[in-house]
Amino acid sequence: MAKWSKVGPVKGRKGKQIGTKVRDNRTGEERTLLNPHGKYSKATTELQQGVRMTNTGEIKRNKDGAPLTLSKEQRAYRAGYRSAVIDQTKAYKAKHQGGKL
Repeated sequence: MAKWSKVGPVKGRKGKQIGTKVRDNRTGEERTLLNPHGKYSKATTELQQGVRMTNTGEIKRNKDGAPLTLSKEQRAYRAGYRSAVIDQTKAYKAKHQGGKL
């Protein structure tokens, strides 16, 4: 028997699927795995709000309950990831849609 089994899809704000919820068959622990669109959405939200978030959309907090903010390096990584996704999208559209962006 597989260790992880699919529980169901995870929907974003506009109803689009952004990931999959899976469950560990032995312990019952559930996790959310994001697809590329979900990862892009998460990076965008974190950059806009300036705080770290979980894959389920909750704000990560320290032991005292204060939200964890993004460091310079974390901000740069997320901005670079978003830029790379946008570049890939433009390249795909140029190749498959005759140059229409």
